[in-house]
Amino acid sequence: MQTTSLALTNSRFFHYLKAGVLPLVLALYPPLFHYGNNANIVTLASLERTLLLYVLMALAVYTISFFLLRAQPLQAANAAFVFLIFFNLYGAIYSYLYNQDIVRVEDYTLLPLILLLALYASWFITRVKAERFWKGALLLISVLIASNLIRIVPAEIAKLQASKQEKATALLISEASANAQYPDIYFILFDEFAGLESMRNYWKYQGVDEFRDYLTSKGFFVAEHSRSSSADTLQQMSERLNYHEYPPGGENRDTYYAALADSAALRYLKSLGYTTVVFDEKRFGYPAIPKMTADFSFEYDTNTAPTLSSGLDNLFDEFGILVAENTMLRAFPLFYNKSIDPMFKEHQQMINFTAAKISDLGEVPSPKFVHAHLLLPHYPFMFAENGSINDPIYYYNWNYYLGNYKFTINLAQKMVNDILENADPDHPPIIILQSDHGARNILVAARNGVQLENFPEEYKRDILNAMYLPGYDISQLPQDMNPMNTFPIIFNHYFNADIPLVK
Repeated sequence: MQTTSLALTNSRFFHYLKAGVLPLVLALYPPLFHYGNNANIVTLASLERTLLLYVLMALAVYTISFFLLRAQPLQAANAAFVFLIFFNLYGAIYSYLYNQDIVRVEDYTLLPLILLLALYASWFITRVKAERFWKGALLLISVLIASNLIRIVPAEIAKLQASKQEKATALLISEASANAQYPDIYFILFDEFAGLESMRNYWKYQGVDEFRDYLTSKGFFVAEHSRSSSADTLQQMSERLNYHEYPPGGENRDTYYAALADSAALRYLKSLGYTTVVFDEKRFGYPAIPKMTADFSFEYDTNTAPTLSSGLDNLFDEFGILVAENTMLRAFPLFYNKSIDPMFKEHQQMINFTAAKISDLGEVPSPKFVHAHLLLPHYPFMFAENGSINDPIYYYNWNYYLGNYKFTINLAQKMVNDILENADPDHPPIIILQSDHGARNILVAARNGVQLENFPEEYKRDILNAMYLPGYDISQLPQDMNPMNTFPIIFNHYFNADIPLVK
């Protein structure tokens, strides 16, 4: 009799467990969906953590539903499944209504309505044939999960192969270039960094003179009247890295992409035995742009994010926040730090990572060419002068450009100091600090953008152009130096390249 009772208990337990598979499997889908869309920049560790949290939430919903429905496992599983659908669609519903801009949308008004609909739909689903719905829903969500795994698995294999290839490349490079005596070269580009003239005259910011004095005290040449030929980032970068003029215009974007992916400057340096390293944030503004061909390429590092504040917000890392923002959790900032949108947090993280890593490349053998392109002080104008984060409503307000600019100056000085302090004094590096163009004063109306008033058109091409060239007589360099001559000047002097300069 006791054996029969135990067998019956076990049978019920497995019946309850089997029914609970449906909401638990549904809990896997949102993290896998978002991971599939971001597999190239997110680690498996972030996915595992987020999956665990969502499975635990689904288990809690199923347990509550189970007790409310008086231990009817299939009905409880179906009700939990429907509720979790509303839970996970809340962010999409919010974004859709917000973008339609028909009525004012706030979490405190929308969330109660969606919760009522979710509870009613969960109750209603208990009135249909439980087993048929359970099987159909499980089949559907299983197919959706499989479709995401089809995307994720190849991406993970590619990342593993790339990691192995990078290690092998580093070993080969180390063996090939151990005795090279050429100087390391750092090409640091700050996007939309206004030149000294426009800063003095329009913004009345005399701090640029202190920045200039800092650079000259370190031995930099500063071309105070340097101008870009256009205000197009891709064209400017293409011309400088290939010392070749390209026609302006968006119709030439594919030409720029090809020129940046495989540039003449990097090819030439590779032929001399240089190891090439790229910290590139261009994909923040140009998602379709191909990677620059380099031995080491850093675009995003998920292990270097600033530590979130203590408490419940430590439940989520950046990837977890991305997933949570699409659910009902977006209405409860107590659970995580949602003050920075995941897209902007990636921008912040890339800046922090580059600033810390650029002078700490011990795994990269010399001579090395290091190119860093940061979207600073380009919008979003996230940073105040002291590095604190502005309110997101001001990210596209040009009145906050100056604070972002001052933050960039501080960052530039830190990077220069770190590079010089960590360099071999017997083989000092070459350092290039430039901007692609000046402040363009572009209006982004969709993001509460505000333009500068009466901003002169010519200042959009007023740029930063400063170079640290050990052993070079910088007195012969003109104050209106054409930035397209940057690499010809360097290559001709240090490597006798005999590249013609442009006028």
